[in-house]
Amino acid sequence: KQRFDCVIVDPPRKGLSDEVMKTLLDVAPKKIIYISCNPATLAANCERLSYTYEIGVVTPFNMFPRTGHVESIVCLTKK
Repeated sequence: KQRFDCVIVDPPRKGLSDEVMKTLLDVAPKKIIYISCNPATLAANCERLSYTYEIGVVTPFNMFPRTGHVESIVCLTKK
């Protein structure tokens, strides 16, 4: 029953579950900050959210030097 202006998500490599995705869309915060360690699931989840949210700039962060792993962060703003 609560409403939030901003929600921060940092899902596992498999991305957001269907249940979490439904909850996000039901709660409908003004902004979603999405932190991801998997670019493929980030893209898939953002595509699903893009009907309701505008996707901002995706910024990669190299938090694990000398590895192929990178974290990405994106701000989604309600249309």
